[in-house]
Amino acid sequence: MRLFEVDLGSARDVLAVLQGQANRAGQHSTLPFPVVMNILKPFDLGISTPDGLIALKNAVDPAGDVIADVLDDGTVVLKTNAVNPNQDKAQPTAGSSTLDAMASRNAKNLKPDI
Repeated sequence: MRLFEVDLGSARDVLAVLQGQANRAGQHSTLPFPVVMNILKPFDLGISTPDGLIALKNAVDPAGDVIADVLDDGTVVLKTNAVNPNQDKAQPTAGSSTLDAMASRNAKNLKPDI
């Protein structure tokens, strides 16, 4: 195992401790980008952008057991027992079937220009 892999796992462990503290208090936990950067600074992972945080999440917590989400601004939302009002809401995908139906219907009615 490479040292880099150990550091990635250590970063996840620190976030898991924060998750546990939030769960004990019955609260949600949202960590702003600068706070997360200060937490990860001792691990020298070379992360400096929100995209780097997303890559970290995908590497150390792909199932989302600790990190619920990384928002566009780099805010990390930890997965806690309490509902977090800051977490992005998933957009319903019910409209896509309507769009597919309209496209299909229009494709059948398309008359080629001659």
